Amino acid sequence: LGVEKCLVGIEDNKKDAIEKMTTAFAGLPVEVVALPTKYPQGAEKMLINAVSGRMIPSGGLPMDVGVVVQNVGTVAAIYDAVTRGIPLIQRVTTVSGGSIKAPKNIRVRIGTSFREAIEFCEGFSTRPEKIIMGGPMMGFELPGLEAPVVKASNCLIAGSPALFPPLPPEMPCIRCGACAEACPHELQPFELYWFARAKNFGKAQEYDLFDCIECGCCSYVCPSRIPLVQY
Repeated sequence: LGVEKCLVGIEDNKKDAIEKMTTAFAGLPVEVVALPTKYPQGAEKMLINAVSGRMIPSGGLPMDVGVVVQNVGTVAAIYDAVTRGIPLIQRVTTVSGGSIKAPKNIRVRIGTSFREAIEFCEGFSTRPEKIIMGGPMMGFELPGLEAPVVKASNCLIAGSPALFPPLPPEMPCIRCGACAEACPHELQPFELYWFARAKNFGKAQEYDLFDCIECGCCSYVCPSRIPLVQY
């Protein structure tokens, strides 16, 4: 790509990783940047702004500000494919949650069922409330354990009732603005919610719907328990 400068962002609560990566990059045009530990720091747009101060314009892409973003897993997969001729046939997946007996990170072949991955982690300690692929904020619930590990399966959470208690019923929006305050991209989720419910998608787009990164912050803080991201 003709890259002249490379920045590696690591959250500041991972001091060992920062130290080891800084040592590993000695003599190379690569700089390790310690970032504040907060969510959603790893999101592409947030990361670019945090390490470079550049802002991606609405509807734009990282290349519009001269940046390419890759996560560590993708970089490793590219290296394996280009230099070693090995296609992406496995990935590291976290199996965690209050219902897993032995939570751990495992290297698992793509196509393996989640049931096999959980059995490798000694199975369930308690009956899970739900099974989520992805993180607790952006992941989605799986209908069953026969679903396979795919290239995007970074995490599997078997949530116990204590970790994921049943949500109370959704209530009407009270226009408190908590969702707008929590939005890292300064959108107005309550307005997008109204337009989505009315199926007025053109108006939702005018309010920068496609700048949403689906981080789930708005749904998390909503006192009316409205699943804003899903809307």
